Amino acid sequence: MARINLSIPSLGNKFTDVRDTIPGDSFNWSWIRPLSQVNYLAIHHSASPNNQTVEEIANYHSNNNGWGGIGYHFVIAKDGEVFYVGDISTARANVANMNEQVIGICIIGNFTSGNIPSREQLDSAHLLCDFFINNYPDLSNVNSWDSVAGHKELPGQSTVCPGDNWSAWKQDIVSIPPPPSLGSDRGEQITELYRQILGRDPDLGGLQAYTNSPMTTDEIMLSMVTSQEHQNLISLSQEAGSLQDQVKNLQTSLSSVNQQVLTQQESLQEKDQEINDFRMVSPSPSEAESTSQVPRTDTSLTIIGALINLYKFIFMPQKGDLIGSS
Repeated sequence: MARINLSIPSLGNKFTDVRDTIPGDSFNWSWIRPLSQVNYLAIHHSASPNNQTVEEIANYHSNNNGWGGIGYHFVIAKDGEVFYVGDISTARANVANMNEQVIGICIIGNFTSGNIPSREQLDSAHLLCDFFINNYPDLSNVNSWDSVAGHKELPGQSTVCPGDNWSAWKQDIVSIPPPPSLGSDRGEQITELYRQILGRDPDLGGLQAYTNSPMTTDEIMLSMVTSQEHQNLISLSQEAGSLQDQVKNLQTSLSSVNQQVLTQQESLQEKDQEINDFRMVSPSPSEAESTSQVPRTDTSLTIIGALINLYKFIFMPQKGDLIGSS
């Protein structure tokens, strides 16, 4: 399935993607064409009351025309809301024999007999075309305002679309406003919004589109906050916060492990001290062995000598005995 998603900051909340919800097939019907084949931004009118809805147009194309889906890529309502209705990768059906060369932009209303689009429709059409001309390089051949053409201006077309007085309001779409003064209050406010919400200085094209748009600064702020760029920043911030939490958890775990190691080291030091103290008060096995090998003193001769001396004392003749015998 072909699907090219778009984010158009200059349109803010006036850009709505309804490809998945309107009747018919917004993605597969018709054929896929490379964007390098696109040469024109084709402007149409619906030739219907200006309160017609996108769903009603899609139903008409599917049920009355027998098409697989709506024939346009974009539809602009009276209040200026731009609906993305047909994937730009598909050729759709809005310019005979040239569908592969165009992006079809339909403005709701019947612009004949002097009728013209609303101011909101003209401003939104300008911003939509400006986006593709100046900010969408994939459309390599759509690079100037000469690419904007009414349906009837394209080669081989036999129609009054987008109305018999197209030339009277075409300039409201293709005119290029002067670049905004960066020193103006509005320019400075928008520049500050860029810095606070998107974290960067504005590009000249985006600043110009915002400054010259009918959007209030609050609407511009909402546009930036809901933009894909801001959502990407939020995602990156959340990922960074998650990584920081993981690092903190790892640091806490590492601190716990280090404490356990220190406790074990202290326990081992205490055991070593106990062993050393025990060695100080107990003879070593070698000392005990050398002590056990010292010969014991033999006292038998001492006892015999004592007995001889006792015998002499008892049985030696007394002096009287010796005198009498002489």
